[in-house]
Amino acid sequence: MVGTSLVDMYGKCRDIVSSRKVFDRMPERNVVSWNAMIGGYMRIGNTRLASILFESMPVKSSITWNEMIDGYARNGDMTMARRIFDSVPVGLKNVVAWTVLVDGYVSSGDMDAAGEVFERMTERNLYVWSVMITGYFKKGDTVKARGVFDGMGSRNLVIWNSLISGYAQNGMCEEVLDAFSRMRGEGFEPDEVTYTSVLSACAQSGMLDIGKEIHQIILEKRIEMNEFVLNGLVDMYAKCGDLRNARLIFEGISLQNSATWNCLITGFAIHGQCKEAIEFFRRMEVSAVKPDSITFLSVLSACAHGGFVEEGLKTFSKMEKYGLKPNVKHYGCLVDLLGRKGKLQDAYNLVKGMPMMPNDVVLGALLGACRIHSDAIMTDRVLELVRKMNSYYSSRDDDDDGHYVLLSNIYAASEKWEMARGARVKFSANGSKKPPGCSLLVL
Repeated sequence: MVGTSLVDMYGKCRDIVSSRKVFDRMPERNVVSWNAMIGGYMRIGNTRLASILFESMPVKSSITWNEMIDGYARNGDMTMARRIFDSVPVGLKNVVAWTVLVDGYVSSGDMDAAGEVFERMTERNLYVWSVMITGYFKKGDTVKARGVFDGMGSRNLVIWNSLISGYAQNGMCEEVLDAFSRMRGEGFEPDEVTYTSVLSACAQSGMLDIGKEIHQIILEKRIEMNEFVLNGLVDMYAKCGDLRNARLIFEGISLQNSATWNCLITGFAIHGQCKEAIEFFRRMEVSAVKPDSITFLSVLSACAHGGFVEEGLKTFSKMEKYGLKPNVKHYGCLVDLLGRKGKLQDAYNLVKGMPMMPNDVVLGALLGACRIHSDAIMTDRVLELVRKMNSYYSSRDDDDDGHYVLLSNIYAASEKWEMARGARVKFSANGSKKPPGCSLLVL
């Protein structure tokens, strides 16, 4: 027992060398000892040694087989995970083995395979139902997620939270509130996870009054104010424009993390309080919390809307200091900032030097700036970039018609309506169809 505990402890601490030394020196080993050693190898991604050990085992339990399936799945090798699963003796292939395989497919994003295995299960636990609901929501297939939920005979709090958080993650705010109401109507008491998801829905849809009601319920029910609930409150108040309450809650948090800072900075930025966003970014820099890519995106957006060119350039240059690589959105904010201030040549040079292909937002912002500042020469130069990008997309082997939509968006962003219409005509002529979109206007 002591030897097995040591093998398990070293393995979980990722000291696999010490784990193996103890394992090799054990005078007697049982199946638990072998399972612990296999688990240690799988934890560090050494599937080869785990497999060798597995083949050497004199006796294998159901836990052994499940450990192998889960290990391969966690290391991204679903082919081997499925092969091991198919080899499990009939008497040892229990509901846990099926659940581990489903979970592995869901984690890898293969919902078709997950669904196939799920449908074959003769016995299902609540966890596997929750995994399927969460997996479909992550893929954006809300219809199938709701179908799985409706197909359940009995539900618990975890299942309801999977539904509510899934709706919140997909921006379906009305559905969040409806599910929240139904859940309470069926006698389930919401927990921290539930309230965090509902607060997220209120933040996304700007429902300040409902958000305040949720806040009051949290206080009355004495729900634990953990970091997720507190961040949810800051995010809700900030995005709904009640920056005073957002700041009050923020200042009352004893230990802020990057999400807490980002919620407040983003709130200031989207509501035009650009100086406050920059000031809180400076406070964050001298705190113990390291800014991330979301922080920089919010600050750069604030600089663009406030017209703070020098501050924006300075902020952008700091990303390297924190080990962050700017993505196309960061470049887009900087192009927007330079374009608004009439620094079209600088903006053009920035786009030309981008390490990735500019998207419709970046080029649309630059073309829009050219229009605002009536710079016909720069407009032609930007349009040449657009044509090159069009050529890039047209030369791809996957017959991607997305470049026509991209062009149309670029032209529309710069109010070149005839050219936008022409791009759409070409797109339609290819027999392609754009998926229907929707928009939400929060008053």
